[in-house]
Amino acid sequence: MPLEAFTKVSEATRLLVEQGFTPEAVTGAIEMVARALKVDRALVYENGKGAVARKCESALRHAWSETPMTGAVRRNFPLWEQAAGWVEVLSRGQPLWELVRNVPQPMRGFLEEQGVQSVMLLPISVGSVNGQWWGFLRLDDCQKERRWTQEELSILRTLTRSLSNALKQDLRREALAQTRMELQAMMLRCAAGTR
Repeated sequence: MPLEAFTKVSEATRLLVEQGFTPEAVTGAIEMVARALKVDRALVYENGKGAVARKCESALRHAWSETPMTGAVRRNFPLWEQAAGWVEVLSRGQPLWELVRNVPQPMRGFLEEQGVQSVMLLPISVGSVNGQWWGFLRLDDCQKERRWTQEELSILRTLTRSLSNALKQDLRREALAQTRMELQAMMLRCAAGTR
């Protein structure tokens, strides 16, 4: 495993700490690590609101690709409809990786349409913030059937932890801002009632 990949995940973590879960920071972070690992595509998906009911697709939120992405890549990922077993693994906080030729239909057809030969998915969790599994990072190798190494998995787990932490921080800031606004509104109502 090249030293560059370890360096890039460290830089990606720093970027996310400094800028939060912004589109620029997330795209920059996944690009750095994907290039270092020589991955063709890195995509971040958010689980839809109906994810718990298994009636939705995961929406593409951030993407980086070495080559132009086709329309097939730019759409939502039908994880719940086409790969329920994957949902179970990811929702437990575990990564999964497959050679596309070994993936059952209809998911295999979906990935083949996008030129994918090997895929890896790693969960992005917000844990104690709202108790839900938020989404996942998807990495595609379109050049070869890739056997992911333990070093690569370690690097990618570090990246997804950094993505999770940046997202948690942003969600906490949003919750704090909402609480602050509610308190200000309550103080204004109280002040108006005492006049």
